[in-house]
Amino acid sequence: MRSLFFEVVFTRPYARLIILACSLFAAVFGILGPFFQKEFIDQLTGVETKLHLFQVSSPLWFILSAFLCVLGSLALSQLTNYLSAKEALHMQRVFAERLYAKTLNLRVDTMSHRPVGEIVSLYATDVQGATVFLDQTLPAGASTLFPLLISPFAISLLFDIPLWPTVTVMIGITCVNSFLAFRQSRFFFNFKQLAAERIGLVNEWIQNIRTIRILGWIHHFEAGIFAKREVETRNRVLMVTNGQIMNAISSSITFILNVVTLGSLILYSKHTMTSGELLALLWIVGIFLTRPFRQMPWFFTFAFDSWTSLKRLEEFFSTQNNQTADTGEVPSEQAALDEKFALQVQGLNLRIGSRHILKNMNFNIKDGEFVAVVGEVGSGKSLLLLSLLRETGAHFHSYRIGSLNALQQEPNSVRENFAYVPQEGFIMSATLRENVAFLYDIDPDRDNMVEESLKLAQFELSTERVEKGLGTEIGERGVNLSGGQRQRVSLARVHFHNAPIMLLDDCLSAVDVDTEHKLFESLLMGAWANRTRLLVTHRLSALNRVDRILFLEEGRIIDQGTFEELLARNEKFREYTTTVAKEATAQKESEGSRG
Repeated sequence: MRSLFFEVVFTRPYARLIILACSLFAAVFGILGPFFQKEFIDQLTGVETKLHLFQVSSPLWFILSAFLCVLGSLALSQLTNYLSAKEALHMQRVFAERLYAKTLNLRVDTMSHRPVGEIVSLYATDVQGATVFLDQTLPAGASTLFPLLISPFAISLLFDIPLWPTVTVMIGITCVNSFLAFRQSRFFFNFKQLAAERIGLVNEWIQNIRTIRILGWIHHFEAGIFAKREVETRNRVLMVTNGQIMNAISSSITFILNVVTLGSLILYSKHTMTSGELLALLWIVGIFLTRPFRQMPWFFTFAFDSWTSLKRLEEFFSTQNNQTADTGEVPSEQAALDEKFALQVQGLNLRIGSRHILKNMNFNIKDGEFVAVVGEVGSGKSLLLLSLLRETGAHFHSYRIGSLNALQQEPNSVRENFAYVPQEGFIMSATLRENVAFLYDIDPDRDNMVEESLKLAQFELSTERVEKGLGTEIGERGVNLSGGQRQRVSLARVHFHNAPIMLLDDCLSAVDVDTEHKLFESLLMGAWANRTRLLVTHRLSALNRVDRILFLEEGRIIDQGTFEELLARNEKFREYTTTVAKEATAQKESEGSRG
């Protein structure tokens, strides 16, 4: 991958060259100002000037030229800053779009190792920090470099003194500033890292604040956030202190340079110094070089800081989805391609780290077939559905969706064939209408379709505590909905969008038995009768309604068939159903005692 630094420097090179040219001419005009001032003063005092050779004799011409040079230098400096900021905004857009695309491309198993706070920090801090090269470092560097290169030669030519004293002092000051700037950049890096960690803690706190309060973990979370904040504050104090030292050194630089330059003039100059030359010297050293020396430490600081942001972005952009190596196992059966299947899966394997989670799974599902996926907790049921969505690093020997070879398609193209309902239904902070349609500003003419989907999902507007009907605002993550309501809104959403294959991950776990029965009648066996359905469930009441059951154990499909067939022939399946029945009975008794 091409380095981000290369992109920042060489994207739209014509714009970078224009910025450098503006800064160069700003420095040239800046050094010409004191030169014309010198000529103006010398002419007023009767000293022969170099411009007499060109028959220029009007003092007004000199002072007007000096004024125009200073004005031109200021205008070009402002233009440099404007163009740099404009280029920085362009690169921020490029990086933000790439970060967004990369985040979308990373699968669930890859993202599970990255806290949400890290992604927020990359967007909020590092995208802007990476482009500091353009809006701060480039203009500051150019407006520092060109004056520092031009000034020693101008002083040497104007006043006939050697270069080495002035250049030696400038090199020494540059070394000190570089050291302090590098130190400051480390503080900046720690500041961003600590801020990202604190944002991650606060984000986790906000997302789970109700649960944390109920479980009595408030003190522990607060202690963690406060501890992180204390470390961040200490780093900030050191950062501010180091910055003040840099400012103090920068403020005293021109005084030191004045002493060195005047001393060189006294020791090495071969002619008597005129009033104009003295004014020009003080202008160059005391005014023209003030800004470059003040900017120098911050130029290095911004450069180092921007480099760390670029490296953080590069590290995230280089993140690859986890890959599952081919196990080399030969599928135990081959798909009958002459029969119309909605799904054909052969040799599905999933490894996460050293764990082999899904093991050589093979199954075919016909169009319109209703299949349940059951097994103990941790047997791989949810990961099986996510693998079909290409959201894990699962490896397939063969994977077809109808006549489509899913392994040759982009993951987004594969997902278009599915409707997925997770156990924890996703609810966004929007109206009920927008949550079902999954669109903002949906046309009210489609309200009938939304209401029909809700009705089929057993979400009756007249009885569900939604005072404003479809216009009811639902809080972030469905905070004002129960678990069963969130699941039913999710079911209404997938009905509204009408995908051909339904992946239902224990999406009835929060509804009561009566509602479950109604959902089977209205949706799963009713409106969705012609769709292909995979239902992960722990409800035994659902198993005698499906066409077939896939029974999983430790990542393998150990048996499949109807409910009656599995009960008749598989001892493990009978033990599983007995365990589930006992757990359901115990839960009912517990709820009854609490009631």
